[in-house]
Amino acid sequence: MFKANDMVVDITMGIVFLIGAFYGFLMFFDPSFTMTRYATGAEYDVGTITVFTIWLGMFNLGFIAGIIYMGYRGLDRAFFAYAIPLFILNLIWQVPIAQDSGNYVGIVMVSVSLAALLIARSRSGFGSPFSIPKADQMWGVSDNPTKVFLWLGLIGQSLNIIIFAVDPGNLINNTEFLVMSERAQHFSLVMPFLSVAWVITLLYQLRAGLSMTMVVVGTVISTIWFVLAINYLLASGGTGGGNPLLAGTITLNFIGTWVIFLRNQANF
Repeated sequence: MFKANDMVVDITMGIVFLIGAFYGFLMFFDPSFTMTRYATGAEYDVGTITVFTIWLGMFNLGFIAGIIYMGYRGLDRAFFAYAIPLFILNLIWQVPIAQDSGNYVGIVMVSVSLAALLIARSRSGFGSPFSIPKADQMWGVSDNPTKVFLWLGLIGQSLNIIIFAVDPGNLINNTEFLVMSERAQHFSLVMPFLSVAWVITLLYQLRAGLSMTMVVVGTVISTIWFVLAINYLLASGGTGGGNPLLAGTITLNFIGTWVIFLRNQANF
């Protein structure tokens, strides 16, 4: 498994998978369970927190899809370039919630996952994380549509970080089904944090070449996100309002990841 011939790698990656799967399915299919474990009695909008909890569960499902793919194809250095920063940021995000609620289970689980990832990375044989191999061309592919969508992805994720830095309340305030509150604002941090992780791994792939593992992660996430958006549109009868920028981002992500996947999967 993982083509590492190392039981420690198998065990540590298995731990990361189990924790990611547990939280992914729990947050996506039963967000109320997670919310009740971290409730403090403070006033906050339940509907908005539910949306961000489901989104976080969706990203966890994409994360474990990448681990499953690596289980068959072998460890991928780009995955660690994405996962390790993501877990560090997740740990930072967890601290205020744990302090408010007195529930430190999330911090423990994220810390265990991060430690397991670092152990697996150190035993992977990839060498220094700062010594990045260089592909023979940008993105390591010659397919122009692939390059276009990868550049759009990098630009889009970077803009998301910039928009949040300039106007932290932009996403909530410009989306009709989201309501601003102090807790909702904190939960919305998951979006720029995820964008930071994506920018790091996209920059890595810009130099080292396309990672099919990360293509799988992105395709799973964008597909679930697109289905959720269509479901919301149908449930609201097309009159539920929304955020045009968010809708455009979801649609472009869906199209882009599938174009990249279909045009490159035969080469990996």
